[in-house]
Amino acid sequence: MTLKKQLQQKLNELSGDTILIHSDILQGFEIPYNKDREALLISHVQEIRSLNANLNIWMPTFNYDFCKGNNYSIKDSPSQVGVLSEYFRKNISDWRTQIPVFSFAGTGEKPILDMSGIIDPFGSHSAFQVLYERDSLLMHYGSSIKATTILHYAERMSNHLCYRYDKLFYGKVIPISGKEIDVTFNFHVRPLGKHLDYDWNKIENDLLENNILFLYKEGSCRILLCKIKDLIDFWIERIIQNPLYLLDNESKTWVEPFLDKLGRPFLITDFE
Repeated sequence: MTLKKQLQQKLNELSGDTILIHSDILQGFEIPYNKDREALLISHVQEIRSLNANLNIWMPTFNYDFCKGNNYSIKDSPSQVGVLSEYFRKNISDWRTQIPVFSFAGTGEKPILDMSGIIDPFGSHSAFQVLYERDSLLMHYGSSIKATTILHYAERMSNHLCYRYDKLFYGKVIPISGKEIDVTFNFHVRPLGKHLDYDWNKIENDLLENNILFLYKEGSCRILLCKIKDLIDFWIERIIQNPLYLLDNESKTWVEPFLDKLGRPFLITDFE
């Protein structure tokens, strides 16, 4: 059975009407490059759509400039997470979410997100919550598991996040039409000046071994698939059992004793 047929079969088996796609075309379907960049990107979109034409597609269009003091323009702030996501944003998508930094572009029904109060991009009113509630799918189209930003939603929703801390950022959201919106953005950040990373090999292997994540390879092409609800529920269970479950050993060597010393989760005043 060809790789495409295997993917089509698994997508039908998993069901769902929405799929979040993190992409890296270097390890996507092998498509000959004839120096026409746009034609190459169109071909990748067509290949993805051919897997299941009924799926609404979301792609991350993250732009981190808001955290550097810049405003977020729904129309003009480019995606900083891959050429395919930027092409999709500008040429394919029906909408883009208004949340700074962790924005999404997509087809189909636009999610309605709360812009009042302090915005938590990984909280219970976030785009990630919408994906979870819709029982959506996740595909890593050539991209590494390291790009799985929804991991931070699992951390937040576990209520056991102790090794990151909340930091507020202020700025404006510039809508496609209408008045600029002043917003306060709450980002749970890594401790400043410290190593903090995740044990990605363990994370991926645990998901594969527990039949949460499915891997498909052919030549240079590498694709991962899963149901978001299964993924999040699995991670939350593991985090509740061990709040440091996701971290690599280098992080644990300083995080664990420091948490024991503090007797509480990290705060911004511990590092900044």
